[in-house]
Parts: sequence; structure tokens; C-alpha cells
Amino acid sequence: MPDIQISARLVATEEADLDGLPILTATVTPTEQAAALLLPAGPTGPDGPRGAPGTTFAKQGAIANIGARPVGLGAADRGKWWHRLDTNGMDFWDGTTWIHSANAVGVQGPVAPGNTVTVATTHDPGITVAALNFSGTTSAQTLQATAAAGVQGPAGAVGAAGAITAATDYDDTIGPVRRSMFALTASGRRWQATQPPQGHGPWGWLDAEFAANREEAIASYAAGIFTIPPLPYQWRPMVYGNLRIFMEQGDDARAEIRVRLNSGNGVMVGSGAGHRVSGAYLPILFAPAFGDEATKPLAPSSTYACVAAGQTATLHVCVERVGDSGRKIGHDRANAALTVWAQPVPEAAS
Repeated sequence: MPDIQISARLVATEEADLDGLPILTATVTPTEQAAALLLPAGPTGPDGPRGAPGTTFAKQGAIANIGARPVGLGAADRGKWWHRLDTNGMDFWDGTTWIHSANAVGVQGPVAPGNTVTVATTHDPGITVAALNFSGTTSAQTLQATAAAGVQGPAGAVGAAGAITAATDYDDTIGPVRRSMFALTASGRRWQATQPPQGHGPWGWLDAEFAANREEAIASYAAGIFTIPPLPYQWRPMVYGNLRIFMEQGDDARAEIRVRLNSGNGVMVGSGAGHRVSGAYLPILFAPAFGDEATKPLAPSSTYACVAAGQTATLHVCVERVGDSGRKIGHDRANAALTVWAQPVPEAAS
């Protein structure tokens, strides 16, 4: 901003202080024309202290004139005002005195549309604090009410027990079998019986449930034939057991145990090593083994040596002579044992 020049008279006065030193005092007196000039605004000062909060105007009605003002008002009536008809103004009570504003009341506007409030309620047992929330800036508004959970009531009476299979979310298209488990299906989100997680069984036979003791010059024979009932899924037998077997003396042949599926010539599902000891019956353990000439490796998807769903299966515990010597083989059923588990195999496997 450029400097402002004004006309003025300068008067300088010299005086001596108590120590005799000169003091020069200058007085500047502007002319009448210069004194009437407006000085430029200075910089903005700091914010002042926060004032007391205002009050909401609350119209109380209309009065004819100043003489009709109500009496006996106090601090609790602060903010009330009346439409004063003689001046078309406001008579406002500030808590201690009247304040009048003439011509403060304008022409009455049109009647507003009726207000409509839509109420929506939320019930949530996890909410413990109630709340109300208004939304909307027009005559159509929404009141959202949150209802908090109340005090937990006493426990109800124990209901009657019901069958799981009678529940509305139970799928009975697949029937349960022994050792089945219930599971929630991922697709239909319904409970359903599933195949036993560790297979079906076990079935077991001991001692006298095997065939009578036998000793004969024969290539092979069944020391026991055992039946497994139909199962609702495809499965593979897992066999474990022991049997005392005999082999007539000779180095050109030996006796072994083979467990075969559905016939004496069926697929081998179990095997026990043989011996050549003359005149002695030795206990031989047998376990799952698949394939006749050598153990057959099985992938998880293989259906080799499987029994189809819904079919009965028989297991033949055979004593077999390895080598064509014409010597005798035999077995003793004392302490004999067979245990069978059904290992589920997926139908889609190949």
C-alpha cells in the first residue's frame, strides 16, 4: 500500500530533566481536512473469547402491543418470543429483559405438507444399548429404532426328543449304515448320512467257524469261506488273520495262505508266507496283498479287487501248494482268526 501524506503542524518543545539533560517533545497537529480522512485498516487481530451459547427462538403466540407483554418471566423463559401486532415485530425475552425488533415478522407462508414418519425396528440379542435415529430432510422421514436385548429369561422346559431323520433339514435319499456319520452337505446345506470314515466293519471269525482240519495231497483248498453282506457303496476288502498250516517234507514245494475274493480262483486280496517244515503245523500271519504273482500297487483311484455296491461278497481263505510235487498240504483251525474291514472306494474311480 502506498504511503498517505497529510498536512499537519509540528511543534517541538525542549525542557531539561532533573539532571539537566535536555528533553525534546514533538507534537503533530493535522489540519482539519487531514483529520477528516479515514485511516487504512490495520491487520486482523486475534480471535476473541468464545461467547455464551445462544438460545432457540420459541414462538409463544401473538400480543396486541407492549402493554400486553406477559409478566413474571425469569431465566427459564429465555428464548421465548411473541408476535407484536402493532409493530408487526418480535418481543423477545432474553432471560432478564425484553428486546423488541420491529417489522421482524414476515408474511405467513403456505401450509407445509403433512409429515410422514416410517418406523423401522431392529431386534438384535447382541445389542445392549437402545438407540433412535431420524433420517430424511423432507416431510417423508424414517425413524430407525434399535431395540436392545432385555434380561435373559429362565430356561424353558425340555422338549420331547425327536428322530434326526424326521428333521426338515435332513436328506434321506441316502440311508445310514453301520458306523455312518452325519454331515452337512456343501451344496444343499442339508444333513445327510455319509459312508463310515474309517471303512465298514469289522467282521471277524475264529476257530470252529473255519472248516474242519484237513490234510491232503491237493494243489489248493479253502480252509474257510466267509460272507460279507451287501454294502451301499463300492468297497475293497482289507483282511488280517492267522492260520496254522502244514506242508509235507520236501524241498521242491511249499504251502502258503491266499485269501481270494468270491471264489477259490478269484482275485487275491490277502497273503501269508509259507514253509517247508515236515510234519509240523506253523502259525502263519496273513495281511492285505493284491495280485497273484507279485504284490500289485494300487492308486487311490483304482477299482482293482473291489466289490460293487449292493452285492454280497465271499472271502475264501485258501491253503495253496506252490510247486507241482504232489505232496500234502493241510491246516489246523485251532486259534485260527480272520478280521475284515471294508475300505470305501469312490464309484467314479477307474
